[in-house]
Amino acid sequence: MAYPTCWTRSRWSRLILGPALALAAAAAVAGCTSSPTATPLPGINEVGPTSAPTSTAALTTAQAVGIFDSYVATTARAARAGSPALALSVLTGVQQSTFTAALKSGSTFANGSPDPNAKGTYGQYRYGPPAVYLPEPAGYPRFFVAGVTRTFTGTKTGEGMEGWVAGTEVPVDGPALMVFQQASAKTPWLLSSVSQLAAGTALPTLAVDKNGYVPQVPLTATNLLAEPEVAGALQAAVVDGGQASTAVKSVAAGPLTTGMYQGAADHAGGLTPPSGDAYQWNLMGTAYSTFALRTSSGGALVLYAMYLNSQVAVPNVISDGSPVVPGPPIAVPADFTALLPAGKAAPRETLLTQQLLSFAAVDPPAGPDKVSVIAIGGGPNYATGH
Repeated sequence: MAYPTCWTRSRWSRLILGPALALAAAAAVAGCTSSPTATPLPGINEVGPTSAPTSTAALTTAQAVGIFDSYVATTARAARAGSPALALSVLTGVQQSTFTAALKSGSTFANGSPDPNAKGTYGQYRYGPPAVYLPEPAGYPRFFVAGVTRTFTGTKTGEGMEGWVAGTEVPVDGPALMVFQQASAKTPWLLSSVSQLAAGTALPTLAVDKNGYVPQVPLTATNLLAEPEVAGALQAAVVDGGQASTAVKSVAAGPLTTGMYQGAADHAGGLTPPSGDAYQWNLMGTAYSTFALRTSSGGALVLYAMYLNSQVAVPNVISDGSPVVPGPPIAVPADFTALLPAGKAAPRETLLTQQLLSFAAVDPPAGPDKVSVIAIGGGPNYATGH
């Protein structure tokens, strides 16, 4: 398989997506309701103009909240009707791809279970009032960010429920960033990603211009620790190599960097290659849009997506040698089983899996601070084996 790529790594890495957050993060669209008692996302100022300053095409805060509310209402209707098509109608990007893959898992489209490990249901969330962050008007694709506190059905925010995403534990509910995009003037606003804040992380305060908009940061800006467009590549270097990577000089340790590397090293999720097989993993870039918003400290909040590709294979598959002699059956992680053809025997030559993940990272001004990856979303996207 040829994986899409923007960044390539000379080294592979392997991470596991456990069952706990696979549907809760990737398919958070199901059974959504709004909760008036929840509070806006803490740790960041709520911004947004009440009227467009220069262009009739620019969003207002009221319009953005209306888009968010419409998304919540539509997905609630989809859950009640058991209609995946209706749920998919409000999705794009990472959310659309991972939700489509989740549907193939055989899970029923119904009200969520209070147990995030339960199979057969999609996670049901209650959403607090969103804090809307509107970027300064620019070209298409347009976007805005809704910072919101989500509560998983049957729990109270802060109860400590956690799930596995890409080899690291992430809270099932709590503060999250939801990115909505509009591809063109004639297309609707759709949810493109939901990234849950990792435990112990916080959002920066965003800058606000005189009209109430958050300035966008050029992806090639050179006055930051790193150009925003390479934040994902720096993260990938640490996920690939851990503390041995030179990128640790620029990337802060944490659950979504060194923690993901450790998850791979420890075979998080239980994936162990058969004796004699090779085991590789690779975090790499995608063709999805990257956005960067100015923080009040002069840095950037960078929003981007990455593929997490993994491979277990007999040695000659890795080296492109011959002959390729099948080895013992390769155990397929439960989250990817349904993405393989039904009824086929376990692969004995190679197993390729792919997760599509969304991230948020804080890229500081040039100085002593490091890039911090603070939020993650997404889930399984593809699998093949033979």
